[in-house]
Amino acid sequence: MKNIIPFLLLSFFLNISCKKDATIEEKEPNNQKKVEDPISLCSSQSKKLETDPSILGLDISHFQGDIQWNDLKSDGVNFVYIKASEGTEFKDPKYTQNYASAKKECLYRGAYHFYETGKNPKKQAQNFIEAVNKLESGDLPPVIDLEELGIKTPVTKEVYETNVLLWLKIVEEKLGIRPILYSNTVFANRYLKHPEFSKYKFWIADYTKAKSPEVPYTWRNKGWIIWQRTDQKKLKGALGDVDYDIFNGNAEAFIKLIKK
Repeated sequence: MKNIIPFLLLSFFLNISCKKDATIEEKEPNNQKKVEDPISLCSSQSKKLETDPSILGLDISHFQGDIQWNDLKSDGVNFVYIKASEGTEFKDPKYTQNYASAKKECLYRGAYHFYETGKNPKKQAQNFIEAVNKLESGDLPPVIDLEELGIKTPVTKEVYETNVLLWLKIVEEKLGIRPILYSNTVFANRYLKHPEFSKYKFWIADYTKAKSPEVPYTWRNKGWIIWQRTDQKKLKGALGDVDYDIFNGNAEAFIKLIKK
């Protein structure tokens, strides 16, 4: 009996201690903040497409500095195109950060490449693919930016068309989605008249006060998918002037564009 009594006393105190610890463990979860499900947050953004009067976007690069993404959303922005690359070597230093932030805020996002003449189109496509890496759910189709500022060396229309079509073919095969062409009417009517271009959706830059842009010859029958209406929009979430866009279609048409 003398040996049993100390043993029973030890067991009694251990039992009290364990119950105390268990009580503490039960209370701890109540002090933790509830984390919202990011999937439900993004689904609310897709529902916003159905209620907004227009589907609005902008395109940005490192020139816009550090973006205040919450402010952009409060300004009614639904989607954003982010510069990923230019030519054969330049990769936008803000692309990775901008893409990750847009995704975190559940904004639909896409990447674009600024095309330059006098540089190998295969290497330009590879530069873009390296910058983007891969497309994820919620991504918009890749875009090639074709404009007068990209004419770095003299080039014939035929050579320009051949090289751009090669870029498009490589990017589509690698990323698994057909790219969109961005240009303006004057430039497109000069350099983008090959009938093969009509297979690609067209993003038009036309800073007019008219109700609709003037569509270039190649896309007369198909029209435009995005209209960049100004390059001087002021938004509190971005530094300086930004390019501001409107999507041509309803929420259902927009959702069909994005990668599932």
